[in-house]
Amino acid sequence: MTHTDYTKKILNIKDENIYFYDNCLEIKKINGVDTKIFHAFLTYTPDFCPHCGCMNGGFHDIIKWNFKRNCKIKITKVANYNTILLLDKQRFFCKHCNRTFTASTNVVDFHKQISNDTRLSVILDLMNKGSEKDISIRNNISTNSVNRILDEISNDTIVKNNGLLPEVLGIDEFSATKDTISKLAFIIVDQTNKNIFDINHSRKSLDINKYFRNYSKKERDKVKYITLDLYQPYYKLMHSLFRNAILIPDRFHIVIQARNALDKTRINLCKKSNPNYKKFKKYWKLLLKDKRDLDKKKKKYQTYFKKEMTQYDIVSYLLNTNEELYETYQIYQSILYSIDTRNKEIFLSIINGKNKKISKYMKKALKTFRNMKKYILNAFDYEYSNGIVEGTNNLIKQIKHTAYGYRKFKHLKARVMLIKGLYNPIKA
Repeated sequence: MTHTDYTKKILNIKDENIYFYDNCLEIKKINGVDTKIFHAFLTYTPDFCPHCGCMNGGFHDIIKWNFKRNCKIKITKVANYNTILLLDKQRFFCKHCNRTFTASTNVVDFHKQISNDTRLSVILDLMNKGSEKDISIRNNISTNSVNRILDEISNDTIVKNNGLLPEVLGIDEFSATKDTISKLAFIIVDQTNKNIFDINHSRKSLDINKYFRNYSKKERDKVKYITLDLYQPYYKLMHSLFRNAILIPDRFHIVIQARNALDKTRINLCKKSNPNYKKFKKYWKLLLKDKRDLDKKKKKYQTYFKKEMTQYDIVSYLLNTNEELYETYQIYQSILYSIDTRNKEIFLSIINGKNKKISKYMKKALKTFRNMKKYILNAFDYEYSNGIVEGTNNLIKQIKHTAYGYRKFKHLKARVMLIKGLYNPIKA
């Protein structure tokens, strides 16, 4: 076995037309980093001219001209060293069209400086969580090069749903990038396979309507259930698009709306003139906690009370300082209980009852519940929720956080789809 064969095995180069010079390895510092540089040349006899298509029959057709020297190709690391292939490429002259061309290799695409193996390594890294900066360091390329590869993926790859829709959809929006409309994107989840169905660049009704109208009416009529939050414009839109679908508000969002109303009531009491200001500020989490989960036995010394108290004691004290807070708290806890036990009767009695002493924030929340009553009751009858959607949104937040944000929506979408296994840009 020749030194060329050995070197090819080390570098995973399979092109038979690449030959390595004697003493081909050089180690030198590039940007302060020790780098292995392999010197080689590429030559062969071409079958035809790529310009005029003339078949090469011998010396009278195409001749070897000279070399294109020191073509720099970044390849995968060797023994954790940054590695570069300096390749001299044979040039040819066609006697029929009087034009020259350069030898090509499967090691790297035309006019590229990053080897196909390195590109593959970057794609595999992009399919896992991690920042583009870390990926660039690991693969000995710039962050811009990583983004260019991501850009190629986002341009070349689309979600192929074959015009089919799942029977159970989950929809929501999430904070995306500056180039999205209102900085919010629209996510669609297939509740059947518990994965992303697609991500749309806009949550505006016109854009969502346009997106789903790409699917046939027959296909849209097959959708049986749709889970969503309490954003009211969605309901009218979904009804017009999916006439047979049952709309199910997410139970978590119902609780959140009531919890926010209670917390705003508490915040309204957090005035420095209030003698209990620090206590309301310190123990806000206990007020929002399900009272069934409050510890009634274990006492701890509480600095702001200067005595030992249980969680239940603290909440009782805070509630007794303000009647409005007390009544609002009771409504909140009743809603928690009704949702947890799926008791429609309790929930209906709450929203239809006369609660004069509760805060304006909770009154507003109850009005929303009354207006959406026919949909909210579906949340009691069906098991579907937006839990999978919320989990996906959390994943997207992690991806954005790791990358310190994305400027382009298509890059963010491509990264999410890669990590979730919905894009497979690796060609066999």
